[in-house]
Amino acid sequence: MPRSRHQKGSHHHFVIFTNRKAAGFQARYIRKLTDAIKKRGAYYTVFEPDSAMNLYKQARQVRSIVQQRASSDPSVARRGEITSLVAIGGDGTFNLVARAGVELDLPVGVIPCGRINNIARALLGEPDLDVAVKKVVQGDYRKFDVGTAADQAFFGSVGLGFVPHLAAELADRKIPRWGIGWSQAGAKAAAGVAVNKTVIKIDAFRFEVTPVMISIHLLPWAAGLPFSPTSLTNDGMAEVIFDMGTKLGDFSSFTRMIYRKKYLYGTDIRLFRGKVITIQPTKGQTLYLDGELIPLPANILSVTVGDRQVKMFC
Repeated sequence: MPRSRHQKGSHHHFVIFTNRKAAGFQARYIRKLTDAIKKRGAYYTVFEPDSAMNLYKQARQVRSIVQQRASSDPSVARRGEITSLVAIGGDGTFNLVARAGVELDLPVGVIPCGRINNIARALLGEPDLDVAVKKVVQGDYRKFDVGTAADQAFFGSVGLGFVPHLAAELADRKIPRWGIGWSQAGAKAAAGVAVNKTVIKIDAFRFEVTPVMISIHLLPWAAGLPFSPTSLTNDGMAEVIFDMGTKLGDFSSFTRMIYRKKYLYGTDIRLFRGKVITIQPTKGQTLYLDGELIPLPANILSVTVGDRQVKMFC
């Protein structure tokens, strides 16, 4: 586990990005966080973009402010130098804010109010507003690896086949609360996967499989499940989980067991580790990337864990 560090200095200015369209958003999330920041004697600036594109643009604007050490916005400038970023939303919101955090070498926090909150679960445990606010304002952070897939940064996980289908299945129903519900969702998701012969290369190791699932992790959680609870988060490698052509029906018990954190990877579904992963063919498939579903136009998917890291409050 990476070593915990603490934000230094007496001045703190939190820039908060809020996604009001997040599934679990409530206005009290902003009030709770800003009240805690004021109680600490720190400053904050709140951005409330109306779309993911505008959120990304505003995050880039913050990057420009920090890099130029000046601001054309007096309301931001008078609060002093920006010292950290916070995402109020789900995995997609965190992803866009964390991209700016990487570029600026600033700690990034999350107040989880998405539908599943995979990244927040990995950092904080079960989503809890009080815990999340406390983690942000107390200033303790650790460094985590950053990955790139299809030329886009990711911080939690990416996946093909089973995981995107499971995420799509859960989008139209309540998140299961018990193993039987996850078992049913997993069986239905696996049944929707078009299975094809696939070439996977993990660093120098190349092989062919016909998988239902390829899931690549920097953090344990994806689609609401702890696929890789023993993830090593700052060693420059990712966990690569794939099956050897498992029967579709077996994914019912697989999903139930990983929900219970009782699955041991081995012969049928394997877990390897690597820094550079290539997968082909992928054209026409859907990529799961930190909770977002992205159509792939290219026939080769390249996933890398780079040398950059992101500071996360946790």
